[in-house]
Amino acid sequence: MKLLSLGRLFPLALFKSKQLSTYCTLLFCVLVFPTQVSAFDVGGIEVTGQGNIVVIPDQFSLTLTVTERGRVPSKLQALVDKKSDSVVAAAKSLGVKEENISSARVNLRILEEKPSIQVQGIELKKARQGSVYIDGQSISQHNNTNEQKRTLFELSRQITVNFKKIKDYDSFLTQIIKINVSHISSLLMSIKGRDEYYQQALLQAITHAKQKAQRMSKQAGRNLGDLVFVKELSSNHYRPMYAEAMMSDVGSKGHSSQLGNQTINARVSVKFNLED
Repeated sequence: MKLLSLGRLFPLALFKSKQLSTYCTLLFCVLVFPTQVSAFDVGGIEVTGQGNIVVIPDQFSLTLTVTERGRVPSKLQALVDKKSDSVVAAAKSLGVKEENISSARVNLRILEEKPSIQVQGIELKKARQGSVYIDGQSISQHNNTNEQKRTLFELSRQITVNFKKIKDYDSFLTQIIKINVSHISSLLMSIKGRDEYYQQALLQAITHAKQKAQRMSKQAGRNLGDLVFVKELSSNHYRPMYAEAMMSDVGSKGHSSQLGNQTINARVSVKFNLED
């Protein structure tokens, strides 16, 4: 009788053990994977949108370089200062204010001169006093010449002028022809209120995304619900435009610079709920 009771109790205990194991598995799934479970319960539609604002540049910056070479740095500075003053005066004559002119960057460097005549050999001549000649000069004379030779310097100054009108830039180029500047960089064109234009492009991007979502939900037979998620994909990174400097001769018809347009782009990712 005892053996029979034990035989009946063993299948019952095995059944309860399997049932307990099933409950534990379900509890583990609920605790460990709550995100996955809720993801299936929430429906929606996620799309991207883009906005574009076309604007005309309204700020212009030009950098000039005035350079002089010589043996005496003080004389070089006087020459560079004179040319720099002429460049600044030309900018001010067009109504450019002092805060829009920068002329403080100065560079001084030593130049290494290459010899004009290469020594190919040594000529020995016997004289009463006994002398050694190099390129027709005695060694004593040659050494004295090298000692008297002074260092060659190069002094340069960069001048940056900011304009608000492109016509002032054209007039400025015409005036500085007589000054004989060493280098004129490319014209930098930028936009003053770029951040505000970018905000407008973001609003356009959200509107564009909503229109896309409405068309997609209508095609799927659903109604578009509330906006639940917005993410900015663009970064308002700005790459300035450059234009080569155009200089015309005095008395001839000057070139009229053309601005062109710049496009400010913005991209967003949005998600909406879907309703029946």
